[in-house]
Amino acid sequence: MKTLIIILLILKNVIPFYAQEKRLLNIYKTKPLQSSVSLDSTLTPKIIFSQPNTEPLKYQNKINVDFETEQRCFKSMYPRLIIPVTFLAYGIMAQENHLMKELDRSTNHEVEEHYTHPMIYDDYLQFVPAISVYGLNLIGIKGQHNLKDVTVIMATSHLLMAGTVNILKSTTNVSRPDNSARNSFPSGHTATSFVGAHILFREYIGISPYIAISGYLVSSATGTLRVLNKRHWVSDVAMGAGIGMLSVEASYLLLPVINSVLYPNAGKQKSQLAIVPSIGKNEYGMGMVYVF
Repeated sequence: MKTLIIILLILKNVIPFYAQEKRLLNIYKTKPLQSSVSLDSTLTPKIIFSQPNTEPLKYQNKINVDFETEQRCFKSMYPRLIIPVTFLAYGIMAQENHLMKELDRSTNHEVEEHYTHPMIYDDYLQFVPAISVYGLNLIGIKGQHNLKDVTVIMATSHLLMAGTVNILKSTTNVSRPDNSARNSFPSGHTATSFVGAHILFREYIGISPYIAISGYLVSSATGTLRVLNKRHWVSDVAMGAGIGMLSVEASYLLLPVINSVLYPNAGKQKSQLAIVPSIGKNEYGMGMVYVF
């Protein structure tokens, strides 16, 4: 509830400011230099140039700077953190909050009454979003980054996600709904699925919103199946989703650093391949040199 109130307060202050800035940009326009002709007592014409009031222009320059700053703010990563942080907050609070714990237990009780046959689709659905990223690249639908950078982002995201999930599983010791083990919190399947879904979103939101959002649908189905199969609580699924999405955001921030380590000569020289045949007396061969 506190998180929802904070989001509403942010929107309450940002939206009116954004509308006011756009309205002011339409009002204040640059005025051209004005000129006039006057005659003095000697009947000698003089051309007098007058500079219009510069206050609107100065204010316009200020508005332009503020508007550019605002645009950078909207394009920054902070709005993208709202949803994953909300998931994380819910998952953490559900470990102590009585009402949230009751929601976990009541959901599991409903599952016991209506779903008696386990479904194994979640074991495969968790990988579909990540596979889709590579499938789209292979059929020629390119995303924001090339295949090399996408692979770096994918690998880094899964490493961060797996490390975080395994540490939490081993330290929290939360029992699974089916009492099969004490490593329920958080859901690894959901975290894995949301890693691929969030990369799909980041890569293709500027190309096709349908492609970008489709990964989240698959990930949501994965998390739902984990609950229906009595392998996880609702709070486990929420926590896994938040970890997966934040791992991707961190990987995009780390991409330039990782590339500078893995490819220190990138941009300085291009890869070159030279193949030279060698022919001698009773000898035939071929030499190859590859610079990368």
